[in-house]
Amino acid sequence: MDRSARLPRLAAVAVALVAVALLSRAQDVTGSPSGATRPDASAARSARTAAQTHLGLLSGGDWPGAWADWSHGARQRVPRATYVRVHRTCHPLLAVPLHAVRTVAVDSRTVDVHWRGGGTSGTLRMVHEGERWRVAMTGDQLAPYTRGPDSAIAVLRRRGACGSVTSTPASPVPSAG
Repeated sequence: MDRSARLPRLAAVAVALVAVALLSRAQDVTGSPSGATRPDASAARSARTAAQTHLGLLSGGDWPGAWADWSHGARQRVPRATYVRVHRTCHPLLAVPLHAVRTVAVDSRTVDVHWRGGGTSGTLRMVHEGERWRVAMTGDQLAPYTRGPDSAIAVLRRRGACGSVTSTPASPVPSAG
């Protein structure tokens, strides 16, 4: 093969290597061609901590606090008063310890936190809004509340999720002194 035939081939290989290098660099910055990245370990831990705090609010019956942890979009769809009224009536996990057991990063601003407690389990989708992690309720989760508290209570009762799983806190032990 003569030198003039090798030059175009060498140039093509060089261009291909540069293209691969640039594409790899772009993916390092964005995580994928679509621009989605995974949160770093610290962000995933922060999301899990926020989810555990939310679970504590649910277990402790702090309904206004739990509602305040929702994403902006969820809070826009369900008034605080509706959520609080529903859960003062339907509180299946009141006083039941709930624990975050696993986190799965979805992208740089979304983490799914799997939880267990009281013989049940679920997933909280956590989204990073502003400077904090919030609970992103799905449309299906929000649907019962959008027709008002009475409708939501009826839906939750039909699902068996209205007071069906509770634990009674232990009575205080009298002091010996």
